[in-house]
Amino acid sequence: MKITANNKPAAATLVWFFYAVTAILLAVLISWGLYSQFNYGYPFWYKQLDIAQHIDEYGPQNRYKSGFEQLPADQHWRAFEQIRDAVHQHGEGLEQITYTPPGKPTRPLLHRAEVIHLQDVANLIDAGRWLLLVLAVLWLPLAWLCIRLGLPPMKWRLAITVITMGAVLAWLLIAGPTQVFYQFHHWLFPADHPWFFYWQDSLMSTLMKAPVLFGGIAAVIALGALLLTPAIYRLGLWLSGSFTK
Repeated sequence: MKITANNKPAAATLVWFFYAVTAILLAVLISWGLYSQFNYGYPFWYKQLDIAQHIDEYGPQNRYKSGFEQLPADQHWRAFEQIRDAVHQHGEGLEQITYTPPGKPTRPLLHRAEVIHLQDVANLIDAGRWLLLVLAVLWLPLAWLCIRLGLPPMKWRLAITVITMGAVLAWLLIAGPTQVFYQFHHWLFPADHPWFFYWQDSLMSTLMKAPVLFGGIAAVIALGALLLTPAIYRLGLWLSGSFTK
């Protein structure tokens, strides 16, 4: 479509919207990547969410594995770290993660259904890396187009931001965080693959006190994205403005 004086405001608004979404997604993915380097703060959440007591309660009820509740806290942390490492390395090593209850033989931590799910998580993380690359490539060209076309009026930008954020918040409030979490699983994972595990059936789920732990992790990632988004947004426009001078 040729940009004329009549449709330039609409084109500028559309380009700005895509640029803003790109900045937000970049911020989320960078925040996620940075937090993953700190093991998603698992030792902190382990204490704050009383995961040790959770493991003490549900570990003995597990129908597939036994003895996990007998391990000290640092070995629970290590088990989570091994899962984190595996899903960030294309799923390699998931079946080799083991634990050794006191006085008992070493045994695999995960059963088959858990391995399948965590491989899906690893595939999602790999897709996230590709998305990060695509967004990084689009970031400056979109910012440059914003400068060339001109930013839409502030009231337009505020209105679009309020409407978009309001819709997201309304969904969270009406459906509830847990249902939103489950819906994303329906969208992101193969329909015939397991992703819901009762604590009595899964040491993985017990170890993570799922989905409670994910709420804490999501909050930290969201906070990081909230801080990074303005910096990424302004930096792109500043760099693009420098190029056009």
